[in-house]
Amino acid sequence: MAVPMLPTIALLAIPVVGMGLALSQFCLVRSVLSLRQGDCSPARCLVGLSLAVALTLLLLARWHGGESMPLYSPQPSVVLGGLVFGMAARANGGCFVGTINGLCKGEGGRLFTVAGWVLGYGLVHLSSLPAHRQSSMEVALVLVGPAALLLVLNRRAHRNKQPFRPNPAAPALQGTLAWALMLTTGILVGLLHHSGLPWSPSHLARALGAALRGAPLAWSTASALLVPLGMVLVHGLRRDWNPVAIRAKDALLLAWGILMALGSVWGMGANDTYLFRYLPLGSLHAAVGLAAMVAGIAINPLELMAGGAGPQPAAVFPSEKTP
Repeated sequence: MAVPMLPTIALLAIPVVGMGLALSQFCLVRSVLSLRQGDCSPARCLVGLSLAVALTLLLLARWHGGESMPLYSPQPSVVLGGLVFGMAARANGGCFVGTINGLCKGEGGRLFTVAGWVLGYGLVHLSSLPAHRQSSMEVALVLVGPAALLLVLNRRAHRNKQPFRPNPAAPALQGTLAWALMLTTGILVGLLHHSGLPWSPSHLARALGAALRGAPLAWSTASALLVPLGMVLVHGLRRDWNPVAIRAKDALLLAWGILMALGSVWGMGANDTYLFRYLPLGSLHAAVGLAAMVAGIAINPLELMAGGAGPQPAAVFPSEKTP
């Protein structure tokens, strides 16, 4: 049963979510690569936000009878899709959220990635995975994983005396303030579950790709544009707009964007839908898909193709400046 929610309130919440994601530099690729370099903060932010969504949904379900349990059962295609997505996102230099944030910060080359998403979703469309109604025990086991991971990350950060600072370019955003931002963003994402609005970046790319195949484009799809609006507002207010001219080599991002879309089609979910929707619901399918994505990100496809050292993690985010 859906929670009654005024559309205007939901529409106002979406750009606020975009602002929170931009302030924290939320990105699955960045989280994995930063963790490999010893910085736990981006990963703590990512896992903590997903758990905040889960807690919000749990409270909504208790008070208002929230969403039903996940209906997807993990299949080999989910692992394949996750690996393809992870490797392509690593080569692209960002996931769906990270790419949109980079574009909103002035990285013009990201337009090729976005075009690749739309083309990829337009090329391939698969039917849903076999239905599987998970038991309460399965859901609980899935949610224990991220909770345990957050405890491990927090313990590691405490041992290394590492403050919680998800965005190195915003040194003031750390500690209690950073946790408050993460929790607020997670709560709003949880509330948006019941708005019925397809607000995430991958939803917009998927809808535009379907439109290439002749599918009708619903007006509600435009709600996803409010996420980059919030990101643009953040970068404008912080005056960290950093235009990067489009270069000829950026055309390669088109291929990586296509592969990211194909990977999310084969995996029946992109990283934003996994983290913001299905994992907080306790989906085994999302847990397996995310694990495959992380494994794919750990593999550097550029290094494999070049037979040598590819770009280092710090070079993946050209617009991020550390004071």
